[in-house]
Amino acid sequence: MPQPIRMQSRQAIAGVSERVSRFASRLSPSRWFWIAILCFLPLHISAVVIDEWFVSPPKPIGDGPDYEAIGYSLSQGNGWSTSFSDSAWRSAYEQAQAATGSLDYSVQLARVGPVVADTNRPPLFPVCIAAVYQCLPRGPIAFGAIRISLACCLSFGCALSVAWGVALTTNVNKNHPVFFSNAVGASLIAIVYSERNLRNYTTDFLTEPLALLLTQAFLMVAWHGSKKGTWQWAAATGLSIAGMYFCRSVVVLWLPLLIPWLWCCYRFTVPTEGALRMSPNRWISVCILAFASISSLWWVRNCWVLESFHLLGSKGATTLLGGYCDESFHAGGEWQFAPEKALRIELESKLDLSFASPTDFRNLELEMGRIANAKAKQWAWNNIHLLPQLMMQRIVTEWNPYTGKAVAMKLLAVFGIVWLLRKNRHVLFWLLGPLVINTVVVAMTYSVGGRFLVPTYGSIYVLAAIGIAAMVTLMRYRTCFLAIRM
Repeated sequence: MPQPIRMQSRQAIAGVSERVSRFASRLSPSRWFWIAILCFLPLHISAVVIDEWFVSPPKPIGDGPDYEAIGYSLSQGNGWSTSFSDSAWRSAYEQAQAATGSLDYSVQLARVGPVVADTNRPPLFPVCIAAVYQCLPRGPIAFGAIRISLACCLSFGCALSVAWGVALTTNVNKNHPVFFSNAVGASLIAIVYSERNLRNYTTDFLTEPLALLLTQAFLMVAWHGSKKGTWQWAAATGLSIAGMYFCRSVVVLWLPLLIPWLWCCYRFTVPTEGALRMSPNRWISVCILAFASISSLWWVRNCWVLESFHLLGSKGATTLLGGYCDESFHAGGEWQFAPEKALRIELESKLDLSFASPTDFRNLELEMGRIANAKAKQWAWNNIHLLPQLMMQRIVTEWNPYTGKAVAMKLLAVFGIVWLLRKNRHVLFWLLGPLVINTVVVAMTYSVGGRFLVPTYGSIYVLAAIGIAAMVTLMRYRTCFLAIRM
């Protein structure tokens, strides 16, 4: 290529690069958040509105009817409780079943009982349902409003992951920091658009969208609070953990790993030059105190309702039975309902449910928890040689699928991990922490169709986006280099 033409090519490329860099430099993490909101809200709300379940009651399969029953009782002033014999509560399911003929709510309609205080489910999602029922009459409009609210939670959670990804990677690529972080932001938006499976959770009356939002909010608060190092931010971090716990009770099992991980993040992964920060021990202590102060309200309530020392309620041990049984082992570590169902039928056969009092139902749940706990421990002891295999099965099952678009996402995330190992291990520590903690808890308890992984999707998406940005950066500058040489 003649010298003048080569010079013109270089000048043109430099001019375009300068204009792009000037525009991209204005895109802060907060601006990326609002860009993502503008992209995600129409996507997720429209997906809910056009779905066939939009104005229907909760699906007959899953925990949706249980959450809805508690939310209904809350809206009636009965607190966190259920009243399966209440004709007004049953009417929505009876009408839905009669209208289509294809919906089977026989399991829900077969349940009976007076107003019974519930300690099986975490309190936050029922509060959200009750809030909708206070504004709208329970029925199709309210059901649609709840699903739209879940779509909004999903949108804000994904938008927070976009902002967090941009903030984390602002200075990861020392040579081209602006281009790289903005490539991460754009990649994250593209990834969320491609995740149709994620949008399916908005049609269920389940906690996944809210859990994703609260987990991502916790990560944002903890990361920013670690940099600030003040007691106010430590308290905010503790309160955000409490929000996660109020959404999903399994978070309490995260704490033995979450607290040391958070201490290490605070101690080793954020800049300390010129910053007046609390010591790691004091900062974490304030965080734990804030979490315990708000969570203890629910623990005290559970003990008062059950009239015994059960801080976490009566459901935990009963549910664990479905993870430590022959059925779960043969199903690849997937949680199984059959052992709990058989135990419940056995105990309920000794009780006249039509005339049972709330105390009888409470004692039934406590007895189920006691027996289930003993059965789970006995199975684990008798099959101790199978436990390593069972734990590995749970991990493999939880991280399914391994085909098509899902495996491409995982490969991109692995590439992002390898790239961060070379460029910035502090950022990698923040991103891998929630994934490792969640995976360990799943291995120790049970897998439920990948549902436990959903709250940590933000970390997976950021890792995959970093993998994409790293590839794009390498390709971009290689292309520019070849163009200049021609």
